[in-house]
Amino acid sequence: MSQTLRDHMKSAVVERFTKEFGSPSRENVKVKSWSLSSDVGVVLQMDQPNREYAAFVWLPYPGGDQTVPEIALEYPGEAGRHSGTYPVVGLRRGEPALKMIIRNAAELDDVAQYIRAMLTNAPRPEVKSHGDTKGTLNPLEADESSADSGSQLIDPASMPNAGPIKPRREAIPRIVQREVWQRDGGRCVECTTRERLCFDHIVPFSRGGSNSIRNLQLLCESCNLCKSNRI
Repeated sequence: MSQTLRDHMKSAVVERFTKEFGSPSRENVKVKSWSLSSDVGVVLQMDQPNREYAAFVWLPYPGGDQTVPEIALEYPGEAGRHSGTYPVVGLRRGEPALKMIIRNAAELDDVAQYIRAMLTNAPRPEVKSHGDTKGTLNPLEADESSADSGSQLIDPASMPNAGPIKPRREAIPRIVQREVWQRDGGRCVECTTRERLCFDHIVPFSRGGSNSIRNLQLLCESCNLCKSNRI
């Protein structure tokens, strides 16, 4: 089933991106990529050795105080990553990158909007996690069927008081990235590997964490995902 889910998600991404941005500019057994402008490229990872029920999409790292998607892993420029991303503009070797983990139609919609904002240099919209799809045979169609079921008006008086708005997750300043990389020695702080390293917020943004050096650490992708599952 995991293979069916992964293939379905990847096919949905290809169909959506082709409709939005045209045919891929580069295709092989490892990746499909779209060169969208002089500084924005997008890569869909076709080879997935792990068991993630998701499609992996690589994007250039946002600059300034732009929002970072909730479903993204943040890769330092100094870290190694999928070799198929290096030929693509905005994702060259030595440049930081985002790896989006897309699990359903709602997240795919959000990522497409995020890419459109990148192309126009508009403020990046928030991209939030819309839940796991594990155990769902066809997560995209499940989302579409629920959306077609009709909307229901909400009576505000019947709802509890809303809590404080969570702070948005912003891009990590490059100077902070370098400091964290140097401090952690370019290794995962959990298993000491130098492979597939990304930034981890010790206290997540959703729980009041920040982009401070003290709140960031290097984790490999596997340790990062394991931590996310525990949280």
